[in-house]
Amino acid sequence: MGTPQKPKPKLPADAADDAWDKISASPPKYKSQPARRRSIPKKKKLTKSNKGKSPLLFKAGVAVLMLLVLAVLYVALFVEKPEAAWPEGYSVYGIDVSKYQKEIDWQKVRGNEISFAFLKATEGATLQDASFKGNWEQARRAGILCGAYHFYRPHLNPEVQARNFISLVKLQPGDLPPVLDVEVKGRKSKEQLRQDLQVWLRQVEKAYGIKPIIYTNYTFYKDYLAGHFDDYHLWIAHYQVPELKLEKTDKLKLAFWQHTDGGVIDGIVGAVDCNVFYGSMRDLRSVCLKAHP
Repeated sequence: MGTPQKPKPKLPADAADDAWDKISASPPKYKSQPARRRSIPKKKKLTKSNKGKSPLLFKAGVAVLMLLVLAVLYVALFVEKPEAAWPEGYSVYGIDVSKYQKEIDWQKVRGNEISFAFLKATEGATLQDASFKGNWEQARRAGILCGAYHFYRPHLNPEVQARNFISLVKLQPGDLPPVLDVEVKGRKSKEQLRQDLQVWLRQVEKAYGIKPIIYTNYTFYKDYLAGHFDDYHLWIAHYQVPELKLEKTDKLKLAFWQHTDGGVIDGIVGAVDCNVFYGSMRDLRSVCLKAHP
């Protein structure tokens, strides 16, 4: 058997090579990741449809604006507006209403210098205005002098029509006299119409102790009533004239002039009939019902 050989001592260079080999062989502790690129959004290219939208929207807006301008001009120039002006020379103003005026704010109405109001109560033999009771209570509460009127139907019995009115309307001292509204002749002759009207007037006067007021329009008065009812106060409708073509005299008891059916009054939606009284407030109160002695 031979003698074993001693290993040769390693040189410094060999030790460095062995260390580097170990480092290269061991796995890395951290993995490096490649850098991400930020994507930049691409600009959308305008297609033919997109290119046409903007001008179309502009033209549509201009068209709508032009239509609005034309509508305003049409209303300003051609649409007849209700009038609120009162004729010159009068100081006592009033209105007349029915259910067609719907809900009325009577406090606002009173604030328009309205001193009196005639309210529709009845029509014909059986019809009673649905708004009469409410309007009557609220108008009086607002401090407005009130009167009630009956729309006369010439083909119906005048006594039955009078009873219809009397059954609904309860007048008190300070109220305006009852009113007979006659605007239609029907098939009655002039003479028969006048006789029938006298029946209604006498029956209502007996019930309230005061002569009623007669309401009609200017033409109807001239054609059928003039000279036959001089004992009664008159309320005449005549529109679009600067002055009523009738004059108050000792013989002609002209009391009220309805000068428009297109008045504007705060507290009432839509147009309303407007009237003036021939005289002062003191004169108007003298026309009202008096307390029985």
